Amino acid sequence: MIYLVAAAERRSADQLPDEPARLRRDFRRFNLPVQLALAAATDVLPAAEDPASMAVVSLAPCQNGSPELYRWAEAAIAAGSAGRFGATRMNPTHTLHVIDNLALSAFAIAYGTDGYCLGVGGAPGQAWSGLEIICNRLADGREREALLMAGDQAAVADATGSRGVALLFSARRRPYVALGRPVEFVAIEHRRRPAPQPVAAHAAAGLCDLLGALALRGGGPIAYEVPAEQTDGIDQVTVLLRVA
Repeated sequence: MIYLVAAAERRSADQLPDEPARLRRDFRRFNLPVQLALAAATDVLPAAEDPASMAVVSLAPCQNGSPELYRWAEAAIAAGSAGRFGATRMNPTHTLHVIDNLALSAFAIAYGTDGYCLGVGGAPGQAWSGLEIICNRLADGREREALLMAGDQAAVADATGSRGVALLFSARRRPYVALGRPVEFVAIEHRRRPAPQPVAAHAAAGLCDLLGALALRGGGPIAYEVPAEQTDGIDQVTVLLRVA
């Protein structure tokens, strides 16, 4: 059995994590989606029993980059059209903003994680693949705890719609901090849709909305049908949970 232990959503990175020092030192070098994913992960870590040995699955942003990188690209295009491309300079730190899964490496280094780590690419609907991977690993007894984290933005040009999220799971029956009751993840079901549906490419939004729906529900079984725009547009995804 797999239990949700703690979860956090971040829309602002104003409050930096105090520890570990390595993460605090490097935090501002990351783009906003990575900052929010790491901040959310830091928020749930106090509920973990052994962060160093947990499985970590990190979802890459569907909308990678940053406003700083976007403005540099605009300047580079303008300079190139005027024959002055060589005069355009990039802040070297901003090259980090295009690394596909920077949150995973930053987290693993900061917390000394030596267990299973997986970076999942930035395609729409990957959140449910990441959740399924974690459930399978914990069910098989490969780890006792697992963390799923993601950060993304709706638009790179101004970082609007930026959200970060982290969910901490355990193979041991423990209460979910937000409800004070155990929340069991039973299964994730996939069914092919009759026709493809449009999607909103955002790695974190689907998980955030799942947590919001969970907060509104009472006890008993829950069949959460993921909105079509938060999937890959091809599969219909249903998350089955049970609240004690």
